Amino acid sequence: MRNTLLAVISSVSLAIWGCHTNRIAVPGPDGSPPVGGNGEAGGATATGGDTASGGAAGGVIGGATGGVTGTGGAEVGGATVIGGTTATGGVTSEAGASASGGAAATGGLTATGGTAVGGTTATGGAPACPPDVSQITGWPCTEGLTCEYGTDPRPSCRMRATCTGGTWSILMAKCAGLPPVTCPATREAAAGQSCPTQDACCTYADLTCDCTNCFTGPVSGCAGAPTWHCDVPNADAACPAGIPLLGSACTTADKTCRYVCGTDGARLCKQGAWYSASGGPCPVSSRRAKKNILYLGEAERQRVAEDLARFKLATYAYRDPALGDRRYLGFIIEDVPGSPAVDRDGTMVDLYGYTSMLVAAVQAQGEALAKLQTELAHVKRRLRVK
Repeated sequence: MRNTLLAVISSVSLAIWGCHTNRIAVPGPDGSPPVGGNGEAGGATATGGDTASGGAAGGVIGGATGGVTGTGGAEVGGATVIGGTTATGGVTSEAGASASGGAAATGGLTATGGTAVGGTTATGGAPACPPDVSQITGWPCTEGLTCEYGTDPRPSCRMRATCTGGTWSILMAKCAGLPPVTCPATREAAAGQSCPTQDACCTYADLTCDCTNCFTGPVSGCAGAPTWHCDVPNADAACPAGIPLLGSACTTADKTCRYVCGTDGARLCKQGAWYSASGGPCPVSSRRAKKNILYLGEAERQRVAEDLARFKLATYAYRDPALGDRRYLGFIIEDVPGSPAVDRDGTMVDLYGYTSMLVAAVQAQGEALAKLQTELAHVKRRLRVK
C-alpha cells in the first residue's frame, strides 16, 4: 500500500557527543538556554541536559496514551512500528500511537507536540512535508524527499521520514544526552569565551555554539581549555543563516546553500523544499582519494608565487556581532577571483589551497636562492683565480 508507514527503524545507538556534528541550528527563546538539549521541546532540560520526566532521548516522547513511557527520560527508538501497530505496548489508533504533547491525526507518531517542519508549502501550494510526523502515513510520498523533525542540534539524532519506492520510512536514532550547562545570554556573549563543560551545547535562533577544545581545518586536533565555538550566519544573504531542516520550505528553485563540507553539508531548493546536497569534498590528502595528479614544475611554482605576491593583505572586522570588534589579518576574496585560495562557491577561503600556494611560494624562493648561491660561488671562484 502506497504512502503507508513502512517502519520505524530503531536501535540505532550513536556515540555522539557535542552539538556540532553538522552544526544544525535549533531555536532558543530570546538567547536563553535551549529548550530541549537532547529530546524535543518540552522533553529536555532547559540547560541542554538529558530528557526530563516523560522526555525521550530518541526524539519522540512516549506519553501516557501510547508508546513508551518513562520518568527521567524514555529512550524511544527501540520500538518498531510496521503497518501502524505499536510493538511496545502503546495504545494503537488507526495507524500508530499518539505521543505525549500532541494529538495524533490519522495515526502515526506525534513528535513532542511541535511542528518541527511546520507544514511547509512546496511549489504549487501543496505542503512538501506534514507539520508533524503523525500525519506522514497519509501524506503524498514524493520520491527522494526527506522530512526532518526535531530540535536536537545533532542532525544524526533527529527523526527523519524518507520517501523511497512510494513508501515512507522513519528513522529514529538513540543518542546520548548532552551535558547540562548554563548558556550565556547571547551568541555574541558566548563566542570565543571559556566554557565549563566539554561538548555542551547552546542554541540561539538558528545558530549553535559548542563547548569544545577541538578545532578542525587543514590541521585538526584538541588542546587546551574548552571555549565556545559558535556558528556564523551563512555568508550568502539568499540562504538561511543556519542549515535548514530537510523538507522545510524554500522559494528559490535550484538554489544551493553550503554550510560545511561533506555529503550532507549543503541544502538544495527543489520543488519548494530543501533537499540534502553535498557540501563539497573535505580536504583529503591521500593518493587513494585523487586522480589525474599533475606535479607543478619550476615555472608553475614561480607563477603561483607571483600570484600570491599580488594578494593585498588587509586588516578587518567581521559584520557578525558575535565576533565583536576584533581586527583580523587576511585578504578579501573578491580581490582575487578564480584563485586556488578561494573556495569553489566563492564565499570563503580554501585554507588547503591557500596553504599550498604558500608552500609553492616558499619552494620558488628556495629555488631562486639556490641559483643565486650558485652564481655567487662562481663569482668567488673567478675572483680567486684572478
